[in-house]
Amino acid sequence: MSLDFVKYVKIVGKGKKGARSLTRDESYQAMTLILSGKVAPEQLGAFWMLIRIREETIEETVGFTQAIREHCHLTFSMGVDIDWPAYAGKRNELPWFLLSALALSQQGIRIFMHGHCFPEEDRIYVETALVKLGFPIARSKEEAEAHLLRYHFAYMPLNCLASELAYLMDLKLLLGLRSPVNTLVRMMNIANAEHSVHGVFHQGYDKLHIQASAELGDDSVLVFRGGNGEAEINPERDVELGFSRQGRIEWSPWPKSALQHCRQKNRLDIERMQRHWSGVQEDEFGHLAIQGTMACILQLMTNKHPAECSRMAGAFWQGRDTSIFTLKKIA
Repeated sequence: MSLDFVKYVKIVGKGKKGARSLTRDESYQAMTLILSGKVAPEQLGAFWMLIRIREETIEETVGFTQAIREHCHLTFSMGVDIDWPAYAGKRNELPWFLLSALALSQQGIRIFMHGHCFPEEDRIYVETALVKLGFPIARSKEEAEAHLLRYHFAYMPLNCLASELAYLMDLKLLLGLRSPVNTLVRMMNIANAEHSVHGVFHQGYDKLHIQASAELGDDSVLVFRGGNGEAEINPERDVELGFSRQGRIEWSPWPKSALQHCRQKNRLDIERMQRHWSGVQEDEFGHLAIQGTMACILQLMTNKHPAECSRMAGAFWQGRDTSIFTLKKIA
């Protein structure tokens, strides 16, 4: 137990009139104590749920993220182009954004993807899809670096990347609710990639993410409300893209591309992804989701017109290596 941490619980929980949000510095100090392992589980539960009731502020998000970046920084010798957090999982479609990332990586764009699984939830996570497709998972920094060198893509589970944060994420199983940690793992970019893409689900969190990114001084960030909360364009709805470049925030509409309902929420077998990637059988929803996601990320990276980015995305997809997957059975 940390007696030093008690004051932060008091600040956020001192009743309707006495409670207030944390300042940036208080948030930084609180997260530093949490990551040190000196805070009791009871303190953590109370702290996160008190903030969860009112939702985290921009100042709190910035302070928490700064502490995480200092504590959990990760350096790759070749550098990373895109930091891609993938923590939501998909529940009514497949994780098509994974194929977007792999197609981009085959153009020499280095992508570091990281995420976390909740086996108890009825969702398909990136890690499950990669295993099923026969693509390697990085369990250490050394393996991630080797994958970046070989494939220009690496996926690393949070428990291998930062076990302290994985523990905090798993509190959701005990508390029954998400905590601000779900925001922070998307914000952290601990590999210091040049660009970062955040998918969010809840309304208003796109604005929280983009403003906090600008406050943190992140030079190139894309945030949008994606499919089930992942950074994936849902072709069946209009999407508002938030860009933060050198502290300047811009919002840009991305209109839906599906002319009719094409989601197949009752056909969630990974073989659909393999068949689409290999060109054996094109998937309408998958095609539109992949192309839209790639185009939006290219817009972040190049700042070109959306039509030009869509053309580039199509060319990249046509140029993919269709033979990289070996489908595996999962018990």
